[in-house]
Parts: sequence; structure tokens; C-alpha cells
Amino acid sequence: MKIAIIGGHLTPALSVIEEIGKSAEILYIGRKKAIEGDRATSLEYETITKKGIKFAEIKTGRLQRSITRRTVPSLTKIPIGFIQALFILSRFKPNVVVGFGGYVSFPVILAARILKIPVVIHEQTLEAGATNRIVARFADKICISFSSSSKYFPKEKIVFTGNPIRSSIAHPSKKIDLPSNYPIIYITGGSIGSHFINQLVSENLTKLLDKYALVHQTGDSSEFGDFDKLLILKENNRIYHKTSKSCHFSGGSEYNI
Repeated sequence: MKIAIIGGHLTPALSVIEEIGKSAEILYIGRKKAIEGDRATSLEYETITKKGIKFAEIKTGRLQRSITRRTVPSLTKIPIGFIQALFILSRFKPNVVVGFGGYVSFPVILAARILKIPVVIHEQTLEAGATNRIVARFADKICISFSSSSKYFPKEKIVFTGNPIRSSIAHPSKKIDLPSNYPIIYITGGSIGSHFINQLVSENLTKLLDKYALVHQTGDSSEFGDFDKLLILKENNRIYHKTSKSCHFSGGSEYNI
């Protein structure tokens, strides 16, 4: 059996891939770069390729919520993404296509519909992502995590599955040492991060560290340089922290290094 998985929300996609194991041949279709115009390699590309799974890059555009200098170039990429998707699916010949939201899903699911390949999509949020709302009409089955999102999809297609979680999460390979006498707050904007959240944390970091230990995932986007800026802020404030490529962990300010 062959399964084409479309990137978007990486975590549930990884959970499904882990569950499938070697019972099927998997092709992951996604972004090689974190976001449009960014130099950073996407977390999904690095993670999937390290697992030895086939990765097919697709360069497509998105319908942006606000007009920027990338709006028009992005829109012109949508037909290109559709042609790429037709080529990728025709060559791989999957038995089913599984999408996890995100703008990459649109051209791939549309191509799958034309090629008469069954489509399953998964919605992770309480509401429903813009792309999933659009491609729902082309999907054969729609898996939802919360009952509140059912109002956005045809009832006859809905399957309540919940949000898939990797079994490996119960046995983490890396543990974070944090002060036990502080309440812990985990802050994240997802794999690429959120510049707005990162900026908000930066502006209020001193106040937060007076009362809490923070685990802050900045994301791996290099467009705004948030990770490096927060590293500098950490050094200036002598904040206890640990780092990896896409994460910034910080705790009580008296835990200096």
C-alpha cells in the first residue's frame, strides 16, 4: 500500500507515520523552506528526511490574510503547485492521500480529486483551518479532533478521531531541567514559530521570570531572527536557559550560567 501524506501540521502527521510504521510506503509532500521568502529549512523537511521517508517538495502559494509584497507572487505559484502535485501523485500512484491542513494541501488534494485518488483530511483545531474548509468538498473522509469543528464540514463525511499523539512522547529522549520552586509555562508558536508571540515574550520576559519558569519554543524561521534576539536577551539578563536549533528554554532569573 502507498500513502501520500501532505504536510501542514507536522505533529499529527508524525503520529500517523509512526503508527503506520513499515506497513505502507509513505511519501511526504511538503515545504522545504519554513515560510515563503525565508532562508531557513523547514522543520518538516529536516524531520522527515532524517527518518528516511521520501520527501517531495512542492512550491505553491497561499491566500494571504493581509496584502504584502509577497501576495501577488504567492498567488501566481498556486497553478504551479497544482501542476507539481499532478506530477508527484501520477508518479507515486498512492492508494490514498492524507492531508493535515495548511496551504500546501490545496493543490495536492485538488490533483488527487482529478486523479480519482481517495482523500482523507484531518482537522486539529477547535474551529477549522481555512484550507481544510475549502478542500473538505473534495475529501472522502474528514477526521476531527474536537466536536466544535464539525459545523464546518459535511456531517456524512465526519469521523471523530481526536488528535493523534506519538507513543514516543511518553518516553522522551531529552529532559529539561527546570527549577522546581517555580510554576512552569510552556510557550510555542508551532514549528515555524510566531513572531507576534516571540515579540510579546521578549517585551515581558523580565516580569514573567519573576514568578515563572518558561519553556519557550521560538520556532525555526529566520525571517525575523527571533531565536538569536532572545539568545542575546538571555545573555544580557543572565537567564538560566538551554537551547536547540528551534527552541529557547528559560527559567527563573536567579538560575544564572
